[in-house]
Amino acid sequence: MTQPAPTGTPSTDMRPKGRDLESTIERAELLEARVQALGRAVRALIDGMEEIPDRAPDPGRPARAARLAHEILLAQGL
Repeated sequence: MTQPAPTGTPSTDMRPKGRDLESTIERAELLEARVQALGRAVRALIDGMEEIPDRAPDPGRPARAARLAHEILLAQGL
């Protein structure tokens, strides 16, 4: 166990207190997976809201995109 640094002296230990390096890596990987899922959900919403010039308007397209985005988030546990 590391002793706390004396007052006024910066700590040389860069790891968060009470967490080991493996835990920090796991947390970073989880965060990365969640950010990627959010990106996929936003992309699905954008695709659903886009108007495609050479196609007739599809009133159900935004609803399908919203459902897909919701499923992406649920699959990631968000």
